[in-house]
Amino acid sequence: MKLITADYEVKVSAGKYWLSDPCYAVPSDLWMDLLNSSKFFDYPIGVVKANDDKNYSVLGFGTAYGDGVYHDQFGNSFPVDAGLIGLTPVGLYEGEPFGAVLVEFTEETVCSCYGGVLKFGAHEINTGD
Repeated sequence: MKLITADYEVKVSAGKYWLSDPCYAVPSDLWMDLLNSSKFFDYPIGVVKANDDKNYSVLGFGTAYGDGVYHDQFGNSFPVDAGLIGLTPVGLYEGEPFGAVLVEFTEETVCSCYGGVLKFGAHEINTGD
């Protein structure tokens, strides 16, 4: 993942991701490492080293109103407990995280956060409405 602008546009590599609050898709023993590497998501990308010795980049955009349940235009619901919605690589978490939707990007994809509207490929989540 690569930050494009300070206004929260990020290029995400092709691959499979869990779209959810990262607190549900990152193993609990790695959560504090992720928070520290992203400066508690003041910077939208954090990196953790998992038990398989691979580094995983996790994207997290802050929601406009913090915790709650937000929806995309496809009717998916995203419960939020850490004030974030983002992308966690599938290989970092075993099983299906709570409230997660599996997304796959076949090419590098720009994800963004503007005015409480979060975009992850085709998924648009308005957290400010």
